[in-house]
Amino acid sequence: MRTITTVFALGLLLGFPARSVAQSGAAPKIGVINVLRAIIESQEGKLANEEFQKKYEVRRQELAKKQKELEDLQQQLRTQANTLNDQTRASLSRNITTRTTELQRAQEDSEKEFTELRNEIFNRIGSKLAPLVQGYAKEYNFTLVFDSSNQNSQLSFIDPAIDFTDDIIKRYDAAQVSSSSAPAAQKPALPPPQTTPEPAAKQPAAPGKKN
Repeated sequence: MRTITTVFALGLLLGFPARSVAQSGAAPKIGVINVLRAIIESQEGKLANEEFQKKYEVRRQELAKKQKELEDLQQQLRTQANTLNDQTRASLSRNITTRTTELQRAQEDSEKEFTELRNEIFNRIGSKLAPLVQGYAKEYNFTLVFDSSNQNSQLSFIDPAIDFTDDIIKRYDAAQVSSSSAPAAQKPALPPPQTTPEPAAKQPAAPGKKN
């Protein structure tokens, strides 16, 4: 979450004009948006989360299967340790060690993969949210906008009246619908297929005339 809020905050800072409250003589007008909620409650965010959960569930089942196989081997070693010969017991122990290492690596790889996927979703949607927030803030003359989902903001109280997260979600969804329904860029019409003109039919000679 730190990644998306940092990128988003930078976008806001770069997009706002350098206005001085002291110069204008007006009291600062403060707004609040929950960036995380705006991302996950937008239509694009909901669809992305559904895909994320599907992939996560498939991987979770794969890891659970590996975990079960490892536990079965460990149980076998515990219950048959006294009946197995040294060679078989050593082979089983090596297999357990190998499976344990493979499982740990698979878990670490999965955690890294899904962390990167989650960050990609947050950054992709967040980068498109930023200009909407900038436009909204300028439209309603906000001097400062805080991200209430940023743990570093340390906001202890937020008046719901200054939270415009719902408005941004609506604008974002509308913008995405408008973008997806816009006609594709006009492409030059393809020329009609070139065909070899057929020779004109020879007119029959008029009756009574010779060629």
